[in-house]
Amino acid sequence: MPIRIGVVDTGVNQGHRCFKRKRPIGIGIRRQEDHYDYEMDFHDRYGHGTAVAARIQAFCTKARIYAVRIAQQTEDGVEVRVQERALAMGIEWCLDQGIRIINVSYSIAEAASDGFLAMACRKTYDRGAILIAAYRNGENRPVYPAAYPTVIGVRRRGDLQPGEVSILDEENLDLYASGTSNSIACAQVSAMVGRIHTVDDRYGLEECFAFLREAAVP
Repeated sequence: MPIRIGVVDTGVNQGHRCFKRKRPIGIGIRRQEDHYDYEMDFHDRYGHGTAVAARIQAFCTKARIYAVRIAQQTEDGVEVRVQERALAMGIEWCLDQGIRIINVSYSIAEAASDGFLAMACRKTYDRGAILIAAYRNGENRPVYPAAYPTVIGVRRRGDLQPGEVSILDEENLDLYASGTSNSIACAQVSAMVGRIHTVDDRYGLEECFAFLREAAVP
């Protein structure tokens, strides 16, 4: 049975060679003046989400990708700054599809404890789903959702091999993983959680992190 993994990013190019056997399913989120709407178009015009999804698919061959395109289109290309409401909507859409592994590359610098993103992450945990989120490249400050203690936060470490992880902060459930960027390292961890779910998809956040911690290298 396929392991459904949500990828909240710039969408996915369905024609990518990694998806010949399992075509991604997805949706787009577009800002309309003072609100956001869902749309059927989730095609990736930027390439980032496709690279992330391809990494997950390559390392978890039983994954079925559910893509959420949240990057906002501009006349000059893609605006990579994503608003909190769109990010929260992307996570919530995945939960509504019954997805229990959600990969997020984007982040915001500040998040209120009762804001859209905090509530979406709380709902994710309460439903037994697992959110894996990337920190920002080249920055050490906390960003959200990666810094939440109920989210597996990921940074890249250049000396790690594909499939290896190392503990960054056990108390905050943060890991290092291999990859050319924090986003690709995050995808690597999502794929590893997907492979854990091929053994038993009832495992929640704590159980999956325990498996990763057991396999971690120094």
